[in-house]
Amino acid sequence: MKIFLFLVLLIWGGTVTAQTAQVTGTANVNMRSGKAENYRIIRVLLPNTEVQVLEIDQDYAKVKATDGETGWVLRKFLDIHKAETKSASQNQAALEAAEKELVTARVELANLQREVAQMHKQPGSSAPTSFPLLWVFGAFAGGVVIGVMALRAYYQKRLHGLRI
Repeated sequence: MKIFLFLVLLIWGGTVTAQTAQVTGTANVNMRSGKAENYRIIRVLLPNTEVQVLEIDQDYAKVKATDGETGWVLRKFLDIHKAETKSASQNQAALEAAEKELVTARVELANLQREVAQMHKQPGSSAPTSFPLLWVFGAFAGGVVIGVMALRAYYQKRLHGLRI
């Protein structure tokens, strides 16, 4: 499944260019938790600090510092420039590696299908009775995880980036 998603993203996404920016001027710049001056200051960026631009919105840009912390900075204090795109040879190498992994996964799938077919041919063998129970438990656990993640995203958005 991971391989399939990787291939889909590789083909569908094409080349992605990330934007980077540098803090301009001689003054320190405040990185805030929201897109206005009334939001709390997360940190202070020194002049010539490199940051990655995640989103641009009118007067503010959402940036990610080198340590992974994200926040909003006034665009007038940033010198935004696009990063170089990946070369065709790098994309080709990644595609070849993914194809090799796909072939390996197909061979493994074929082996597992043969084993299942052999189990069904043996008299007296049947699927374990606990399989549906495991499936239900897995679905429940997945639902709980998704619910927790959704609640966290909701409250993070609701609190405008304030940490809980």
